[in-house]
Amino acid sequence: MTSTRNFVLVLITLVLATPTLVFADYSRDEVIGLSEGNHRLDCTILRPWAGDGAPADTPAGGFEILGWTNGWGQGNVFGTEQVENYIDGLDFWVETGHYLVIAANQWSARAPDILQCLQWLIDQSHDESSDYYGALDTSSIGLSGHSQGGGAALKAGAGVLQDGAGYAQITTVAAMNPYGPSYVKAQNQNDQILILSGDSDNVTPTDSMSAVIDGVILSGTPGGLLAELVGGTHCNPACRDNFGVFGEATLLWFDIFLRDETDKCVDLMNLLVSGAEVWNLEYSDNFVCAGD
Repeated sequence: MTSTRNFVLVLITLVLATPTLVFADYSRDEVIGLSEGNHRLDCTILRPWAGDGAPADTPAGGFEILGWTNGWGQGNVFGTEQVENYIDGLDFWVETGHYLVIAANQWSARAPDILQCLQWLIDQSHDESSDYYGALDTSSIGLSGHSQGGGAALKAGAGVLQDGAGYAQITTVAAMNPYGPSYVKAQNQNDQILILSGDSDNVTPTDSMSAVIDGVILSGTPGGLLAELVGGTHCNPACRDNFGVFGEATLLWFDIFLRDETDKCVDLMNLLVSGAEVWNLEYSDNFVCAGD
């Protein structure tokens, strides 16, 4: 991981107002800089507070962190604005979920990008002059993403980050319509994984996602759940209306595995088994939340 001293950084803060939701004020920070070589640090941070410094009501232990990787958009790689394709859903996660979200934008279909953005954020959490000092729970990090970004999230799921004098690991991954050769990496995870797909997805066939669950079973590492939405496509619901039912399932997943709210296993299974939508479910033998 390149040290932050190798970056020329610009931090832009936008204060947004959404008074009907849990966090009436929050900020969107864009971190843009140049690293050694041609690769660029380009991250968007959505934090559930506005103003300088961590808020007085920061949860004990800090805010849990959600890392997001964008889809690649058929090879059209832009800069920070690329996150706008998914910003409504990411805003919703911050506004209603009490999480801090960091999104990798530039070449976000690569696992190193989200790990680089997370490392920058963790470094900031140890800097007394930073707004993020003392505000983050670096022991609770979830990853998500869509399409090639979903594949990148799976690939990064076994990542280890430097956290002061110690290390931080990715806790869990919930990937939407993951695409790419990163599937095999899903068997090297630190905890359970959730894969959301659609049976009418003509970009990422479901049988390729089944290989991820098979890999989890064979590896003996923590288990996983593949939830295939009947009628779902590659971009519906993941690209619409706060990620739709995929967003609901993902937030429940993160509440369970990042906040230890295991009572929400019932809510998750009700959503997937008896909710308004029809799902095909495939579990690994060692999936711990099934049937709870």
